[in-house]
This record gives sequence, C-alpha cells and structure tokens, in this order.
Amino acid sequence: MQIVDANIILRYILNDHENLSLRARQIIDEQMVEIPIEVLCEVVFVLSSVYRIDRVIIGMTLIEFFENTSCELPHKNAVVKGLEIYSKNNFDFVDCILIGYSTEDEKEVYTFDEKLFKFLLKVKNNEN
Repeated sequence: MQIVDANIILRYILNDHENLSLRARQIIDEQMVEIPIEVLCEVVFVLSSVYRIDRVIIGMTLIEFFENTSCELPHKNAVVKGLEIYSKNNFDFVDCILIGYSTEDEKEVYTFDEKLFKFLLKVKNNEN
C-alpha cells in the first residue's frame, strides 16, 4: 500500500491548484493509500495555521474525507473521535488523538498536562 503526504491531502481537500488537485484526486480515488497519523497532524496544522480555517470546519471536512474515501488510517476510530473533540474544544490535535485513544481504544493515557488530565477524568467518569 502506498502512503501519501500532507500536500496530497491538502490539494485534494482544498482543490486549489488545477493540476495538483486533479493529480491528488487521481491518487486518492483510484487506489488504496494510507495516511499516517503524523501526516494527518501536519494537515490539521497547515489548515489551522497557514489557511486559518476554523477547527469546526477542519474537523467536519476531515471526518467527511475519511467517510468518503477508501484511505487507510491507523487507529481510525480513535483519530476520528480526536477530530470530533478537536472541533469542539481548544486542545491541540495530538491531545485530541490521545483522548480518542482513551475513549475508543480504552487506553490509559498518562500526562502531566493538567487540562488534558482533567478532561480525560471527565470523559472517563461520564462513560461509567
């Protein structure tokens, strides 16, 4: 299976370059590709910091992207949960993925980040 980088995903989503966006669509739509979580983190970073797209739009767009393409994403349920949390909270995307691991993969997350720790406790207590 092939891996794509952030530029392929960005051109696909933004459709902002006639040739490159078309090529990105061909790559993603015509074959099975994997998107490493590191690449997705870069996509979120670029969309938020360079393009200044609101986190709600980023979350919805990327969730829709994964629903409508055959792209493979490691820990997909946890990462999609992370995107949902990212769109509704003011956490870094990586912290949101950690919350997704906690809720979807039932992983214990250790952190010194007090805000993240409190949120993880809140989520855990609401599930029980």
